[in-house]
Amino acid sequence: MDFHYIFLSVLLLPICIGQDPTDFKVQIMPVVSVLNANLNEGKGLTCSSVPPGDLEWFFQDAKITSTTGRVKIETSGNFLRLRIGDVQETDAGVYKCRGSKGDKSDERTINLEVSIPVKVLSKPDQFGIIDQDGAVECDVVGKPVPTLTWKFLNGSDIPNSDKYVISPNRLTIKKLTIEDAQTYNCYVYVLSTGHLEDFLINYEVVKPPVISLLPTFDPPNPKVGDTVVIKCLADGRPNPEYTFFKSDRDKGEVPVSEDKVNKANGILTLTDVQREDEATYRCVASNKGGSDTKSNTLDVLIPPVITDINDVPNAFENTEAKLKCVAEGDPMPDIEWKKLEPLSTGSQAKDIQPQEIKGDMDNLPNAIIKTQSKTLLFSKVVPENAGTYQCTAFNSVGSVSKTAKLGVQYKPHFNTDFKQTEFWGWGGHRANLTCQASANNKAELSWFRPDSEFPDDRSKDKPITSIYPFEGPLPNTVNSDSYLTSSSLLVNIANNDATNDYLYGDYLCKATNSLGDNVLKIQLRKASPPNQPIVKIVDTFSTSVKLGVTTVEQQAGVEVTEYHYALKQNGQAQSEDVVKANSGGETQFSVTNLQPGTSYTIDVQAKSPVGLGSAKSIIVKTPDVSRPEKLTIESPPLGESSNSYTVRWATPVDGGSVITKYIIKYRKCEITEMTTDPKKWTVKQYLANENSVIESTQSSTQEVTIPNLDSDSYYDIRVTAVNDKGESDPESKIIKTSSQTKMSSGAGIVEDQDGDDNKTEIVDVGGSVNISNVTDGETLSETSVDKPAGAVESEAAYLTVANIFLLLVMACLSALW
Repeated sequence: MDFHYIFLSVLLLPICIGQDPTDFKVQIMPVVSVLNANLNEGKGLTCSSVPPGDLEWFFQDAKITSTTGRVKIETSGNFLRLRIGDVQETDAGVYKCRGSKGDKSDERTINLEVSIPVKVLSKPDQFGIIDQDGAVECDVVGKPVPTLTWKFLNGSDIPNSDKYVISPNRLTIKKLTIEDAQTYNCYVYVLSTGHLEDFLINYEVVKPPVISLLPTFDPPNPKVGDTVVIKCLADGRPNPEYTFFKSDRDKGEVPVSEDKVNKANGILTLTDVQREDEATYRCVASNKGGSDTKSNTLDVLIPPVITDINDVPNAFENTEAKLKCVAEGDPMPDIEWKKLEPLSTGSQAKDIQPQEIKGDMDNLPNAIIKTQSKTLLFSKVVPENAGTYQCTAFNSVGSVSKTAKLGVQYKPHFNTDFKQTEFWGWGGHRANLTCQASANNKAELSWFRPDSEFPDDRSKDKPITSIYPFEGPLPNTVNSDSYLTSSSLLVNIANNDATNDYLYGDYLCKATNSLGDNVLKIQLRKASPPNQPIVKIVDTFSTSVKLGVTTVEQQAGVEVTEYHYALKQNGQAQSEDVVKANSGGETQFSVTNLQPGTSYTIDVQAKSPVGLGSAKSIIVKTPDVSRPEKLTIESPPLGESSNSYTVRWATPVDGGSVITKYIIKYRKCEITEMTTDPKKWTVKQYLANENSVIESTQSSTQEVTIPNLDSDSYYDIRVTAVNDKGESDPESKIIKTSSQTKMSSGAGIVEDQDGDDNKTEIVDVGGSVNISNVTDGETLSETSVDKPAGAVESEAAYLTVANIFLLLVMACLSALW
């Protein structure tokens, strides 16, 4: 629509009703006295005159001349437009357009009112501190000015009272409690515009954090390498957030890295703590109501470290020597010295104990690490002091050890582990005289015989050279690690007649080094045959007797090697035999093939390399009837079955009374050495609490099958024969079951398991199995074992099920086809 024509029509209207056409008039469009504008919108006021003249705009009587900017004037023909962009609250007021033409003028005004939308500036989430006065803010702007009313969430008005104080844009709540934490309604309305608004404020009552206890450490006394958890606990609402600070010796207090802190739980975790982590840690607990802080100092315990220790490799005998050990740690370590196995001087004498001197180290009171030292002082070193000494530093955290060596240079002595100074000889024997000396530096050994007239005058000693009957001295044997030197002199004694008696007597072993020498007297004595042995009866049977024989050793190094015995009846010799002697203990042997109820005389002699000794005679009488003698297990140690074992034995001597039963005891065991040689199998421990027992009353059968055994396992089996006089001594044997049963259905060859080149051929013939032992293709024996009826029926059932399955498969294939 063209407003120009409308405006002209209005101007012409007075003329049409008889007004003087020479009058001058000004008009403002829109034609209103009050113009309403919303904040931030654009407005335009157009001014014109009839007849056209000069026009001007004024705001609050101030002329507007700007043709640019937010408020500006624009000319369009006979019109002068005032353009207001992005209306602001300051733009409200009276705008005037004044026009003139010649001596005539006119003006019109329009009042611009700016409306501001209602807006709540306060935040919907607010809080106050418990036990203090709290303010619920509802800051509202708008034009026309809105009215506020405070309500509870249920819609009821909040009264102005001692508890609630209502002021413009604010609700004050006196002395906040937890119950005051709720939602309040700031009810906003404008009567002139009809605007209504509920502004809900979530009001929180906050309790500032309070840390009641110092931060705790777990463990309370950590050591280097531990993981330490530092806990800080505060009471607050809402739950506080935690941060930690560490006091640094160089940088002062610094924040702890956030990746080590659980901010929600107040836990600081330090992994692999080191001495640098020893510090004061401050915990800060914060929430919107405030913060609290507490500090505690972490003491990191440091295991001892030995920082210095010294060796003394070459101390001279009778001089002073010191071994010092320095250690550090937290708490300050204690130090102990201990002598380990000595560098072998061979000494059996008590070591001369050194004096321990504790160091006085300068440790500052606040030092993280404390240092301690202790010195071993040997005022006069003796050879027995030589060796390895261990320094151990320890505190409540741990301990550490290091060793130091003390070497002592000394002249030779013979106080070594080799103590023999008396040797024995006899005709036809070559005596080996040996001496051992300890010295540092190495000793040289030589042999002498003392002068017969002046045996104590060392200057008259006669050196021994390697001339028959002497051989040697043999080259010295030196152990440089233990400072020991050994030497041997061989003396050949042709026979026992008096011509060789000069070889018996004293010999001298002389040890010499750069620090001095020493002499040891050694005796070669003439040996004699063994003494009469001690003979006791261990056990008697109807056809045998067991004897136990010992000999009192009378000459060191001349051991009994054999026992000779002779059996006599009524003075008539029956038999003789020789038994090898057990070294260092009683020798037991049985005299067999005796007659029941008969008396015998047995003469026993001990024999050594010197010869046979005198005989000891004893009289024994066999009983008419006795318990059975110990039997012999003949079955091999490697079983043929994985779950059973057949133990077989030779028919024992029954003692003159019929054997009524056999008792077989067995128990699973573990052997000491895992070897394939059964002769080396011994019981390490039993794997069952007690023996299992089988009794066989079929005295004519010398075998029993033990069932229900574990495969590939060891068992200790013991077999005893019983008659009406008692039980025999048990015969024991360790056996091993197979990892799998060798015999299976069908024909085949079971490979040899015991190394005797025998194989077992198995031939399945109907309901029985023929078992043949085969050696190089030759059948040695054959046994037919009937299969149980159930086994044949099981095979038949298996074939029937298999046939049915095949028929079903064929039927399915036919259907698919």
